[in-house]
Amino acid sequence: MDAQQGADYLTHFRADSIVADLEQVRKRIYGGTKWATLAQSYGGWLTLSYLSLSPEALAACYVCGGIPGTPPNADAVYARTFPRVAAKTAEYYRRYPDDVAKVAAIADHLAGEDVRLPDGDRLTVERFQSLGCDFGMKPGFERMHWLVEKAFIRGGRFSESFLAEAMSRSACAGNPLYWPLQETIYGNVDNGPLNWAAQRARDTRPEFDPERRPMLFTGEMAFPWMFDQIRLLKGFRPAVTLLEHRQRWSRIYDLDRLANSAVPVAAAVYFDDMYVDSGLQLDTLSRLGNSQAWITNEYEHDGIGSGTVFTRLREIVRDRGGEIA
Repeated sequence: MDAQQGADYLTHFRADSIVADLEQVRKRIYGGTKWATLAQSYGGWLTLSYLSLSPEALAACYVCGGIPGTPPNADAVYARTFPRVAAKTAEYYRRYPDDVAKVAAIADHLAGEDVRLPDGDRLTVERFQSLGCDFGMKPGFERMHWLVEKAFIRGGRFSESFLAEAMSRSACAGNPLYWPLQETIYGNVDNGPLNWAAQRARDTRPEFDPERRPMLFTGEMAFPWMFDQIRLLKGFRPAVTLLEHRQRWSRIYDLDRLANSAVPVAAAVYFDDMYVDSGLQLDTLSRLGNSQAWITNEYEHDGIGSGTVFTRLREIVRDRGGEIA
């Protein structure tokens, strides 16, 4: 499979294809009956695609921290994402002030030495920075603190435990499509090439330079270096490069149909969400027919696991006279 074939193949894992798969399941296995959807994170992108492409299938939609900005605009997303990640890093350092020096020591060691992970990949400062992707979950700060605490052993060497965990948290073994498709979720019809939107945004923010101290972590952002440094991603590089320069995409949103939607939508908007900007979520919801937002700062992005978020969303739909199947 050449690069173009690979790029074309990867486009079949986008939201419109996922909705088509869901429709086959609904029609063939469930007899075409309407169903309700519960969405977490990217599931909100799928929800809006479902409402755009097959709204007749839906009785109600519940979304947790995942309403995308519309029309999709990757540059607008990352203009908001980097400041939020910087704020999360600052919050982490406030909670664990001794980690400022410890993180700097780790980064300095990585910058000056060829440190290898158990799978043979080099652990670079950029890859260490990317572990900040966990800061939007609970207990993300604690997980980073525990990792930093055990980094060095006697003699100033990295512990095997530190290296093994840094590898497992950044090697993409459990979800190899996560980074190759990360920016493709913003492609819709003819909105132009993505052109490595996260990297372009980072290039305008010198505070994220790997040499700066205190070191800022990065978040849910796909960078070109990932496809050079991470063993499991290297094979994707030619195809992903073509996707980043793709001019036209399949349609994933119909803004007119979304505006006139009658399907009840209840969305938990986490005000401090690191991954999905609350302002963009509320802007989209203001133009989404029959939708209601529940805005809260009680939860991080993984609030769906609390046991109460879904209950609250069902109550919202019920109280507005909607079906709560």
